[in-house]
Parts: sequence; C-alpha cells; structure tokens
Amino acid sequence: MSQVNNPVAIDNDGSAVLERNVEPSKQLAHTVAEAVELYDVDRTAAHIAEGGYSRVALQFPDELLADSTLVSAALQERTEARVFILADTSYGSCCVDEVAAEHYAADAVVHYGRTCLSLTTRLPVVYVFGRDAVDAADLCAQCESELQGSRVLLVSDVQYAHALEDIGKALRGICKEVAVSRIAVQDCAYVPGAEDAAEPGRLWELEHPIGEYTMLYVGEESLTLTNLLVTQRCQSAFSYAPQTRTLRAESARVNRHLSRRYHMVQRARDANVVGIVVGTLAAVRYQSV
Repeated sequence: MSQVNNPVAIDNDGSAVLERNVEPSKQLAHTVAEAVELYDVDRTAAHIAEGGYSRVALQFPDELLADSTLVSAALQERTEARVFILADTSYGSCCVDEVAAEHYAADAVVHYGRTCLSLTTRLPVVYVFGRDAVDAADLCAQCESELQGSRVLLVSDVQYAHALEDIGKALRGICKEVAVSRIAVQDCAYVPGAEDAAEPGRLWELEHPIGEYTMLYVGEESLTLTNLLVTQRCQSAFSYAPQTRTLRAESARVNRHLSRRYHMVQRARDANVVGIVVGTLAAVRYQSV
C-alpha cells in the first residue's frame, strides 16, 4: 500500500496571498440545517466527545468564513467543549494552524476545506473536507476515448474524495483496471503520537507497478496535483476539473504550477548563493531542522 502526503511548494514565493481577491465559496450554507449537513457537524461533535476535548479551535479558509458562526453555534449545541474560530490564517490555510490554536490553549483543531494533509506535531485534528459536486457521467464520457482499456489510478483533491468510489465504479466499464485512492483521515481524527493512528495522506493498493497506470486526478490545478505528478511515476496523467467540466492531459506545457516549479529548480541550479527560509504553521519535525 502506498501513501502520499506533504505537497511540494517550491514554486510559491508567498506573493499570491497578498495579491489575490477572496471570493466566498459557491457551496456556502444558508441555514443551520444546511451547515450541519455540509460541514459534517454531527460527525465532528462525535469526535470531540470521543476525544474528551474541552477547548476546540475551528479553522476556516477565507472563502468559508461566512459559514463559521453557523458551524460554531451548531457544534456548541452538540458538545460540552468551548468552541472558538480561527479567522486569521490567510497564508497557508491548507495547513493546520497548530501555533495559533495553542495561543488560545486549544486541545484540538477542526480543519475545514482544502488541505495539503501535512502532519501536525502536538494537537489532534479533525478534518472536514466538504462535498463539492462532480458530474460523474460527464467525467466518464470525456474519459472514454482517452482511458479505454487502460489501468487507472484514481485520485482527487480532498473536497471530491466523497465521490471517488462512485466514479471508480463507472470507470470500470471503460478501463481494464481502476485503483481508487482514499484519504486515511476522511472518517477519523488524526492524533499525533497515538498508537496505530491514521496519518493524513492518500492511500491506494496496486496490482501492478505504478508505471503501468495512468493517473486520473479529479480536481482543479493545485499544489496537490503538482505533488502527485512529481512523486508518482505513472505512464501518463490526466486531470478533470469539476468546476469547468474539462479533461486535459497533464504536462509542464499546460500545468502552471509544474512549469513554475521546473523554472525555479533550474534557477536554483544556476545560483551561486542559496538562502533557505523555514516557516511553518505546524508541520511535523520543523523544530529539528
């Protein structure tokens, strides 16, 4: 069984967070009932009760902050823990902000939205990915000509992980073999240091060497996709973007993150002096660098 976590971020100089315009997510809830379903409030409350946590930090990315008070109120009604919102993690919101949570003496964090699945050091984490829509029929129709008779490794960004099993079943009518990945912490909390604790990351089992598979990634262009392309030596790779319903063959010519990474690696090779700046919100082993 293979596991992948911790994205490669060599193409990011941090300027994007200062220049971007933040738009609210299209998946925002309008009522408490919608928030309870969309943000897995009952499952989260069960994890909080099971862990016996008394101070819980809720970490939302900027685009989901509009729903944070609804979710906080719903959790407060279902647990005895004191719940509070972290609303200042604009840079690196894909990482668990363990440092900010500890400033308020939290003993657990609930992380909402997209995540790079980096390992944390001290605090338990409950992940709530969300359930963004995927048109499985359109995906399969577009893949038919490209993946007919192929062995396929099916992976996704976290917000589409809920749909992978159904997509995999549909693709098996087209492909020779479909290996469906899963996210280890999709249904359980991550507790650093706990015996037999599931670690954040993507898992899959292959019957043949990975070089015989075509990777199919469900999600928009991101560092997650770049990380998979760099670390997994599949014979080819395709991505399907649910928001635009487009399928494309992945390469440095069309993938901006991958192209920028290759450019930055080349610049580093040509440099006479290299400076390294280490900054992290919580990544495991950062104190030993």
